[in-house]
Amino acid sequence: MADPMGVLGIARKGGNLETGEENSKAMVKSGRARLLIVASDASPGAQKRAEGYVFGCSTPLLHVPYTKEELSAASGRPGCSMAVFLDRGLARAFAGALLETHGEAYRETAEALEKHRQRRTGKRAGKTGDRRKDV
Repeated sequence: MADPMGVLGIARKGGNLETGEENSKAMVKSGRARLLIVASDASPGAQKRAEGYVFGCSTPLLHVPYTKEELSAASGRPGCSMAVFLDRGLARAFAGALLETHGEAYRETAEALEKHRQRRTGKRAGKTGDRRKDV
């Protein structure tokens, strides 16, 4: 069983996690964000701003069952109420780990991220390195 907080730590160490409201907003608006997460004890204003960031774009939003304190410990940044994954594979791993550990509430997001992966690999499946025709 994967640990969601472990995936969060791996993303941070690999430079694939941005924390804080301003950084999250910038990444979502630039199109680099793959998954936006918000702490369970984030203020109602922060939750509403996060919903506004992802409105009209394809970035999924997850309200995670972790407090700001727990997210801060995993991300290494104090006062972290929201964070954004920049890597689709790590976002998928995080959502899958949440599904395993915390149940059905995260199924829709995990399946959406998995479906996107399958769509991307399907596009590449027909392509090969050899493009030349025999003459």
